[in-house]
Amino acid sequence: MSVIFILFITSINLTGCIDETNNNIEDNGQNFEITLIDGSKINLIDFRDKVVIMDLWATWCQPCASQMIELETLYNSYSRDNLEIISINIDTRETSQDIKDYIDSAKEYGYNFNWLFGNDDGNIWNTYQINGGIPTLYIFDKKGNIYYSAESYHSYSDIAKKIDELM
Repeated sequence: MSVIFILFITSINLTGCIDETNNNIEDNGQNFEITLIDGSKINLIDFRDKVVIMDLWATWCQPCASQMIELETLYNSYSRDNLEIISINIDTRETSQDIKDYIDSAKEYGYNFNWLFGNDDGNIWNTYQINGGIPTLYIFDKKGNIYYSAESYHSYSDIAKKIDELM
């Protein structure tokens, strides 16, 4: 009888806490869902094993525009196997078309913002705002935990240093 009990306890310890609804990855409470500008939906948990930068911004925000240029350099400097960027427009008055127009207008100046862009319905902003200003930047580690967050403009070198710490 004691051998069966030991085997039972061992099997529980070996299986761990696995959430079958999330591709066998335990949700650490930081997961979110966002609708991209093409209408598809993504979750933070979809990017496990990658460092994720979440950029909260709006089309009318000048520091956000400057930060986009830094993010483009980052996006082009790291492999998609290691890094993903998600820029989420937090102004609920702006539409996906507004974001597409913004991205298209940046191309006229030689910028190519090819990463993921989404529109917030208010949930991301309510959950992740720091002091209410933008740009706000979050960096999630490869397990989806918040590694860094701050409000304000960040240079390429500032962000790259944080990313390199996680690689």
